[in-house]
Amino acid sequence: MTPKPARGPVRWWLRTFGFGGITLPPAGIFILAERLGNERLVRHEQAHWAQYQRMGFLGFYLTYLYQVLRYSYYNAPMEIEARAAEHD
Repeated sequence: MTPKPARGPVRWWLRTFGFGGITLPPAGIFILAERLGNERLVRHEQAHWAQYQRMGFLGFYLTYLYQVLRYSYYNAPMEIEARAAEHD
């Protein structure tokens, strides 16, 4: 999935909460325009897209939410997997 520049409410959300990008299936991957060239960020978000493809719509969102609430954002297994993909 090729990232798209974040616009409107998605851009506002990313800037407000300090994120560079977000994966929002099935709409796609959205990255702040000034960070579109950041390959690590792109690989991170593409890892989330692969998780969505593996888990399906409901599985992706429910698992992600559960993990963030249970383990915290940084320690969520889906986030750990995406951070590992940054270095591939």
